[in-house]
Amino acid sequence: MKSSHLLLVSCLLSGSLLAVTLPEDEGALQFRNDVSLTHDSNIQGTDVGDSDLEFVYAPTLNFSRQSGILGLDASVGGAFGFFADNDNYNYEDFDSKFALTYPQDDTIPYSLSFGGGYSRTSQLDTFLGDRIQLELLGFNAGFRYNVNERWGYRVNGHWSDIAYDLAGRTGQTTWGAGLDFIYRYSDKLDFAAGYAYAETSSFTDTQDQTFRIQAEGELTPKITGTLGVGYQIRETDFGNSGDPYVNIELAWAVNERIEVAATGSIGFLTTSTGASGQSSSFGLAASMALRDSVTASAGVTYREASYDSFGIDRTDEGVIFQTSLLWQLNQAASLRATASYGDNQSDTDLLTYDRVRVGIGAT
Repeated sequence: MKSSHLLLVSCLLSGSLLAVTLPEDEGALQFRNDVSLTHDSNIQGTDVGDSDLEFVYAPTLNFSRQSGILGLDASVGGAFGFFADNDNYNYEDFDSKFALTYPQDDTIPYSLSFGGGYSRTSQLDTFLGDRIQLELLGFNAGFRYNVNERWGYRVNGHWSDIAYDLAGRTGQTTWGAGLDFIYRYSDKLDFAAGYAYAETSSFTDTQDQTFRIQAEGELTPKITGTLGVGYQIRETDFGNSGDPYVNIELAWAVNERIEVAATGSIGFLTTSTGASGQSSSFGLAASMALRDSVTASAGVTYREASYDSFGIDRTDEGVIFQTSLLWQLNQAASLRATASYGDNQSDTDLLTYDRVRVGIGAT
């Protein structure tokens, strides 16, 4: 085994000792290490994919300050990945982000937010298969104003740019903005109705419009989150298409030991080659505290994507089953074991495959 792999294994055994939290003025500065060792039966995500052992070391530095009139959350970190056999896929990822909020005062009827970040990420290209690296730069901003105790509105905007490191892939730039009118049903629940517009420039240009209504907050005494529905339209050089809009992020506290989460989304996508498509994803997960320091979780996710531009007529669908066991050693350190099985079906034979991942990790 290479010396870098031996170093990572040493970090895995001692990683629980490497997280510290330090006070700095009125904020908190935290340095955290995460290490993992995973066996992956299909690292390229194709029907001829290789199996390999992946070692990852991921340090992160976080700063948070929520006192005073201005709130700030910022982080910078990386992920260094090593494959035992396919070292041509080794990677050095980077991630940085920040979020500003103003003011930190509920008595003021308005609020402002601004955030952004830059990342370099290695991942599977689910459209063509194989592993790719992409760079993402993005910014977002928001403004909310409460006209009175019941009514308000919010405006948001975003911009992002994606670049790929391989020939045959096409970068994309997206900008968009949205407006929602808000009805405050209670201090814990809002209803919103609004409109969003976005443009993406890639191999071809697309324009997206979304009409939506959603509930946000405490839907029942035990269920919290977001439940949104609507209709969306995409205009491309190849024609127009319309689909339902779905945005679901719900958490149900069954009791003090069990929590269930549900997620769902239906939307448009742009692939790494600039092709346009529609995607949907629905998931259900549950976690249970076996002891005060031990938590077990299991979940299933269904995903579907269809593509209909550049003469493509293709549908991919897949199911992923996941389970994990987390042992919280103290406030900063934990050990975990994870396992997942995925089955992917596609009109393209190369992208019909199954994938098993089993790993251990420490933070």
